[in-house]
Amino acid sequence: MPITNTVAVTYGLLVMQAMDIYRAAPGSLTPPAPGLSAGWTIVAYITGDDALLRKGPLQSTGRTVCYGFLAQDAAGDLVAAVRGTDGFVEWVEDGEFLPIPYAPQTALPAGQPATSVELGFWTLYASTQLISREGKPLGALAPAIVKAAGANATVMVVGHSLGSALATHLTLDLARGGLGARVSACLFASPHTGNDAFVSLFDQAVADYRLFNYILDVVPRVPLGPDYAPLPKRTVLRPETAEANIRFNLGCNHHVICYCAMLDYEGTQSATTPVPAEEKGSAACILGPETGSPTLAKQLAAALAGVVPV
Repeated sequence: MPITNTVAVTYGLLVMQAMDIYRAAPGSLTPPAPGLSAGWTIVAYITGDDALLRKGPLQSTGRTVCYGFLAQDAAGDLVAAVRGTDGFVEWVEDGEFLPIPYAPQTALPAGQPATSVELGFWTLYASTQLISREGKPLGALAPAIVKAAGANATVMVVGHSLGSALATHLTLDLARGGLGARVSACLFASPHTGNDAFVSLFDQAVADYRLFNYILDVVPRVPLGPDYAPLPKRTVLRPETAEANIRFNLGCNHHVICYCAMLDYEGTQSATTPVPAEEKGSAACILGPETGSPTLAKQLAAALAGVVPV
């Protein structure tokens, strides 16, 4: 199925729900979830290790937390939803911004240029596991999802913010680790995950993906510098062409529910009425449908256009 704006919203709301169920029970690796949108049923959970110091003499093991879920629809196809950043440790992981050589389990192609990725995203991704709904370990995330997909199922990987960076690594591992064209990705508000060689490798290996970055969102503009680049196939959302008018502040510019409203205002409003309890503050950022009136957001967007890639 082509990832139209309306289809992207259905996936965006799933990753919103991944955050909501985590926040409702942050100490649980298998948090209870009410019925998911669009007929999906959770079949497993995604975990990862939060740690301030992963290397060196002061390294700590941190704690294992829930980062999302693997869900299945009636046809047997799968979606892996990876939530965004929550809490101090995860913000520190977001902010390491040190490039390291990319060393995936599947060897890089012969002649691949020097390929680097961001330290915090990569080391967190390397800790991710899949567990059953009962908490039974199912193995490292990508191989476990390949096994769950079997010979025929497709897999859609969805992520927002930090989860978008983790989803980028997961999608590439799935594409190069057995699923090939059966894996797709729908990403929101992604920071820069690696250098030009890395994003080119992703673009060549993953045939079907969409990335949505809002021009006024800070997260898609970092890390900065020559060691980082955005994925090539991305859609930059702008206030003057969005379907929703979003309150202008750092949080509102980044919430995934705001991204969804900018892509499909009516669809998002319908799907989130009544507003989930964990989204009361985020949903308040959506001021209504876009009217075409001049705003500060539109003025800033015009000034930022072309300054820094998003």
